[in-house]
Amino acid sequence: MLKKCTLFLATFVVIFFNSCQPQPKPPKAKEEKESATASSVLKINIRTEPRTLDPARARDLQSITLTRMLFEGLTRVNQEEAVEPALANKIDISEDLKTYTFHLRDSVWSNGDPVTTKDFVHAWRRILDPSSMGENAFQLYAIKNAKACKEGKCPLDELGVKVIDEKTLQVELENPTPYFLELASYPAFFPINARVDLEQPRWVEGKEDYVSNGPFKLKEWHHHDKICVVKNEKYWDAETVQIQQLHLFMVSEETELVMFENHKLDWAGSPLSTLPIDALPKLREMQVLKSQPILGTYFLRLNTKNPLLSSPKIRRALCLSIDREAVVEHVLMGSQVAANGYVPSALGLQECPYITTASEEDLQEQLREGLQEVGLEKGNLADIELLYASNERSQRIAYAVQEQWMQLFGVQIKLFGVEQKVYLEKLQKGDFQIAAGSWLADFNDAFSFLEIFKERDSNTNRTSWSNDSYAQMLDESNTTSDPLKRLQLLANCEKILLDAMPIIPIFHYNMLYMQNENVKNIHVSRMGGIDFRWARIVQN
Repeated sequence: MLKKCTLFLATFVVIFFNSCQPQPKPPKAKEEKESATASSVLKINIRTEPRTLDPARARDLQSITLTRMLFEGLTRVNQEEAVEPALANKIDISEDLKTYTFHLRDSVWSNGDPVTTKDFVHAWRRILDPSSMGENAFQLYAIKNAKACKEGKCPLDELGVKVIDEKTLQVELENPTPYFLELASYPAFFPINARVDLEQPRWVEGKEDYVSNGPFKLKEWHHHDKICVVKNEKYWDAETVQIQQLHLFMVSEETELVMFENHKLDWAGSPLSTLPIDALPKLREMQVLKSQPILGTYFLRLNTKNPLLSSPKIRRALCLSIDREAVVEHVLMGSQVAANGYVPSALGLQECPYITTASEEDLQEQLREGLQEVGLEKGNLADIELLYASNERSQRIAYAVQEQWMQLFGVQIKLFGVEQKVYLEKLQKGDFQIAAGSWLADFNDAFSFLEIFKERDSNTNRTSWSNDSYAQMLDESNTTSDPLKRLQLLANCEKILLDAMPIIPIFHYNMLYMQNENVKNIHVSRMGGIDFRWARIVQN
């Protein structure tokens, strides 16, 4: 029996959000012998230069986290992992669950301009413009005609959004979408200042022109060195924000550990960096290492257009020959959870493991049959190249996979580690055979994992694999009102995906980090996000 899905209780959502009013602030926790520090400067490491500070292009966890510091949308996820109104202080939902009317609270941009419904419409049309990059466009496809707009099949003015007035925005969906209010908290749905964007289209590149509306605003950006953000006094909920400044350093994991030990950082490790793997046993022994499971999976993408990887039998032999428990225990020092499926089990799809053990004889036979299908021999496996971004964890995993395949099949694949920018470029062009990758949930639903492989040519798929039944069941999952039927449809999709094996799941993520004991109320979500708007620094 599949686990019941409480996320799909649409009736509850309607009742809750139809009565949404500004929420009273919770009483302050009693502070025993504590007082706020005078500086309230929080120091963390983000490891590398951010890929972007444009909400329209914030795809990786680092960019998502930074844009959430600087912007806010119609809704937000609070410290209890519940969706609550943000810029919208009242939300009306139609009986058919397809039309949402958002009533905006009074708020302003960091430059003093009022935030209006036109800023939302401008931002969404900007992402969906067929000529724009808009990596996050697929997040908006729940809106009526959004996908057609992005594909150039429909003019942008037919997007299912309507400005009733400056404070009232109506959004029509393609189908009832049980997670839409959570989706609306995602950076793709953030507004941008329409006037500034039209007058200064390169505003995202520099601090002088950078305009945002979130709890913090950009003060300094020293590329490849440090970013400084400060409290946005114009933020509508500014009195909640206690941190005056955040200093975001860009240093290696080893330097980060030294800085934390010398009290020059208040946070080290996930989600914006990683702790050195060899340091984990000692940190556990010292009882300073914190751990939190998140909805994320590390996997290998297989380019199914490549003849060597075009056969599901070859792909399955490669997948089942990986000893995930050994990778987690010996390579990652027990820091993660071995994957026996793609979607994390916490989302309730698996009745039994999808990835099981197989005998060496069975694996050799599957590989032999697969190679015979494509007219190749085992020696051709030496032509396979595994692409990965050059960081400690991915490099160690790549070496472990190479060694395991060598031991079983007697053939050594090539490894190709490159810097993050080159890795992303090669992935985008499909210039790889096998590529290390990962996916963290955008919202608290299995659909977030499965939809990325719905379309062969989407910028989230990159495997060149697709399946009509898979796509149809995903679509059906968004139209059924029966939560158990919906879960079964999504479970069937995961089975189709893993039967075809265009990806090889390796492990599910645990966030590992260290935190200054004087820093309180930093919120880490199940999706791996980190939020500082409620944080404070105290002195014992």
